[in-house]
Amino acid sequence: MRSIFITGVSRGLGQALAAALADNDTRIIGLGRSKGDFAGEFHSCDFTKPQLAASILGEALSSEDLENASSIAFIANAGTLGPLAKAQNLDPFDIERAIAANLGGSAISAVSFLKRVENIDRPKLFAQISSGAALPDRAKASWSLYCSCKAGQEQLVRTIAAEQTGAPFPTKFVNINPGVMETAMQEQIRATSPETFPEVARFIKLKEEGRIPSPDTVANKIATLLASHETLENGKTYDLST
Repeated sequence: MRSIFITGVSRGLGQALAAALADNDTRIIGLGRSKGDFAGEFHSCDFTKPQLAASILGEALSSEDLENASSIAFIANAGTLGPLAKAQNLDPFDIERAIAANLGGSAISAVSFLKRVENIDRPKLFAQISSGAALPDRAKASWSLYCSCKAGQEQLVRTIAAEQTGAPFPTKFVNINPGVMETAMQEQIRATSPETFPEVARFIKLKEEGRIPSPDTVANKIATLLASHETLENGKTYDLST
């Protein structure tokens, strides 16, 4: 039986991934600030509290019999858009919280996962849910925190992937850009004023034209991608936005 850990499992893409990946040969362990409708093994974990999150992650990972799993995957999906505001209007508390929830959460997840699985000789995968916002040519006004955290997550994955090339029992690390999808994050974007976010009209138009897929549609694409660990390239970013 394969074991899959998913963060941010209570709603949006995390919730959809739990449903898309579920079958009789899969054990899904969910983590997040709230459980929502997730029916599997759940651990309450808030990445804005790093020390506590690391402790909870360690306990969640150690409580699973991963040595006898057919494969092991960790999907780092949890995150927040954070405040959309011009840089001079950002509050230090919001900066700290956004970095902790996004980049900090990914780093803690990666570190905790590696500590637990580094000596296990099984197919292992750490998949970071990224965004087009990580790309240099996708920098958006008033998205400084989100864009910088997503870029940091991608580089985090690439650097750890480089380390894993020399590991006795390597874990593959990949980024997945799922593209735009209809979540609470999109609602927040569309509710932002043009003065704060000059590109808001484009996102509103995408919604009006029915061009924003559901999390279920995106989750099914990711489930197909993850169906075989052997097909994935260590350190690569997979773009599912097209």
